[in-house]
Amino acid sequence: MHNNISPHLFVISTFLISILSFLIFREIGTHEKYFFVPVLGLAVVYGIINFIRQRKDNSYFSIQKEIEFYPLVKKSIARYLVWLVIIYAGYKFYELHPLYKQIEKNLTFFSYFFQLYLIFGLPYFFVTLIFKSSPKEDFYDPAIRMIHIVKQISLRIFQRDNSRPIFGVLKKQYNKKVLLNLLMRGYFIPFMVIQVYVNINDSIRFSEGNFKGYDFLTILMWTSAILWLTDTLNASMSYCIESRWIENRSRSIDMTVGGWLVCLACYAPINNITGTLFPFGPFAASKNPDSIFLQDITFIYFIKILEITVLVFHVYADCSLGPSIANITFKKLQTRGLYGMIRHPGTTFKLLLWWVQAGFYREFWRIDFLFGHIMWNVIYILRAITEERHLGKFEEYREYVKKVKHRFIPWVV
Repeated sequence: MHNNISPHLFVISTFLISILSFLIFREIGTHEKYFFVPVLGLAVVYGIINFIRQRKDNSYFSIQKEIEFYPLVKKSIARYLVWLVIIYAGYKFYELHPLYKQIEKNLTFFSYFFQLYLIFGLPYFFVTLIFKSSPKEDFYDPAIRMIHIVKQISLRIFQRDNSRPIFGVLKKQYNKKVLLNLLMRGYFIPFMVIQVYVNINDSIRFSEGNFKGYDFLTILMWTSAILWLTDTLNASMSYCIESRWIENRSRSIDMTVGGWLVCLACYAPINNITGTLFPFGPFAASKNPDSIFLQDITFIYFIKILEITVLVFHVYADCSLGPSIANITFKKLQTRGLYGMIRHPGTTFKLLLWWVQAGFYREFWRIDFLFGHIMWNVIYILRAITEERHLGKFEEYREYVKKVKHRFIPWVV
């Protein structure tokens, strides 16, 4: 655990890519088509960081030093074809499904991503197997698991072996975990990536005229947009790309119904149902801005500065996980920075942020909004508890819990 990448490096890398993306897109104005480029750019940066660590023997990544040319070509082509089918099937699903096809920018992203894969996919696998060949990693590689599943089903069909069920291989725990992980990523990727587009647009919109007149509130709004861009950029990259180069392969996924339910309840489209049952506190402020306790610009500045301060800590906590951030899965454990003080700093600062966003408005203190907001807090606390139940299966996490004893607040709880 002592050899983890510094959370500061993850945070600085993501923030710099966010600022660079903002500056480039503001000048060239092509964010409509290529808004996803920062996602790929961040993946490249993380890949370089991990490769440098690997060359210095600071990585846990297990490398097969030599691989012969014929197996290299064979394995590269096999992986390329498997992922070609998976990515194309995902693209067609998003294109046809009414929930996803209405978000035009997502279809733009998947179209360009598929085209890039057609061109660069095979060279990518070829180079990866030269520098990152790893029998240990093969166990968690979705392409390898898919090849194994298809191979076993085919053998049972053509050999007509009645002693083994044709689809019995799907009952294997590690195969089910890989398939569930693909399902989970496919569900979340569109909702994550579209936020990158929204936040790039917002940051550009708030900076129009190069902050002419130095409107302080506009600068605060721009700062908030950049912070959210940093947060969503890191999350989007983590969901979109699991790679040996960035060492963020999913090692496990929560297999319980409860774990999935409390997670999906927080995201579209299911969060529409959750929001109907439990009104979301910050909506009381955004939909009723006139209900603010004090109609004074200084008071508004105070609220916004407080909100941004909490948001900084929230983004720092999320980005501290680097490419290992993801719902209901276990990739790599972060034990430094805020995670060296409490086990769920992202949850702590997200809940605090919501209270700051809503608590200064009279409308929020109505019984329906207050009750609903408390229930949203309960849901996120349950997410943390179900996450720990899942991670507790790993010895390294149990050791971490012994060292970092509190979940949400240092020395309290």
